[in-house]
Amino acid sequence: MNLPKFDQAPAIVLGLGQNGLATCRALGRVGVPVIGVDTDLTQPGAQTRYATKIQCDDFVKGGPGLIETLKEIGRSLPEKGVLIPSGDLNVQMISQHRDELDEWFLYRLPSKEVLELFMDKKSFYKIAMERDYPLPRTWFTDEAHDIDEIVRDISYPCLIKPFQPTANWRDTFDTRLFLADSAEMLKSLYDLIYPVHQDLIIQEYMPGDDSQVVWGVTYLDKDQNPLAIWSGRKLRMYPRGFGTATLAESLNQPWVAKEAVRILQGVGHVGYGVVEFKKDRRDGSYKMTEATGGRTWFPHGLVTRSGINLPYIWYREVLGLPVAKQTSFEEGIKWIHEERDLKTVSLYFLPEKRLTPWSWLRSYSGKRTYAYAAWDDPGPLLNSVSRIFGAGLGRLRRRAKHKEPELERTRQSRPKHLEDLLLAADPTVGQGMRRVTVD
Repeated sequence: MNLPKFDQAPAIVLGLGQNGLATCRALGRVGVPVIGVDTDLTQPGAQTRYATKIQCDDFVKGGPGLIETLKEIGRSLPEKGVLIPSGDLNVQMISQHRDELDEWFLYRLPSKEVLELFMDKKSFYKIAMERDYPLPRTWFTDEAHDIDEIVRDISYPCLIKPFQPTANWRDTFDTRLFLADSAEMLKSLYDLIYPVHQDLIIQEYMPGDDSQVVWGVTYLDKDQNPLAIWSGRKLRMYPRGFGTATLAESLNQPWVAKEAVRILQGVGHVGYGVVEFKKDRRDGSYKMTEATGGRTWFPHGLVTRSGINLPYIWYREVLGLPVAKQTSFEEGIKWIHEERDLKTVSLYFLPEKRLTPWSWLRSYSGKRTYAYAAWDDPGPLLNSVSRIFGAGLGRLRRRAKHKEPELERTRQSRPKHLEDLLLAADPTVGQGMRRVTVD
């Protein structure tokens, strides 16, 4: 493998999607050489000038071919590189093959047992419940359970979803989860869903808009000392109410940051970690919705732009270089994912009259950073713009063919007798089709 001659240890960034692109930029701008590995080198993030790109067919599948590609890279390096994963599949693959990779690379991962907690949300929820971490009331349907008792005890609205969606789930349903606003609706949903997928979570849903979702982000060194602490919040997400951020901002929330560190330390984590919370408007408390560890996180370019370069802290700590603890950052910086925010606004916020064209534009006021756009790295944005135009033309063609394209999409994959109930409970479709509010 022919690689450039590097004057210092390179960072090997696994994945060139949004996570990987932000990592490449954060490291490349401070002079760290970067090698980016992915299957698709035509995607926007792969157009960055801040990385040497390596194509790996097995990368997107999380297959063993990734390990062989990494070994080939390792043999071509004069010194050990630093591995920085950006997705669950590649962090799992690294974890499983630690002994093979130790010869060629440095990395910072928790133990296999701790990392498995982040991959298996059910196990994480169980530990959270045992330790009384702030969590919505939760039930599991793969164990001894009485659905009638759950229906009676839970507060509404509530959600019902699979822990790990299977092919059978995806073939039958066109959403990640459903919401029920009554005992009758939950029981009906359960009766339809359980025969398709038994490993379910039923959980109280906390009403509130997207801006009630907040994050605590940290980096714990090998001794679990926090080298960086940051907090922020979502402003919009796709799908609305249940997806990844499309518009976010930095916001100093000491309790959120402190609680994230406490939870991650409590489960034995080291390295990059994120805990997401949502404010329950019914009592004003924050409750944990998700935890991520061992890999970068979707809008982490916002952390860098607001003053804490987490990938560089990661790189230096792994190499044993001195790192000063960082907890100060600029508040009010907005992060915008150009493609996804355009999609979520056009599908949800404008049709539901939550935004006007003018208030939409005003929502971008203030200091900003972008998923793709950057003056010093224009390739990703140019690629993204061409994709948006292509998607727009495709949507126009579908609308010309079907008067109700969203309804037609659901009819393609769902038995007709399920449509009314499932559409009413699907929070990812438009307000005109669902019955349960996500606010």
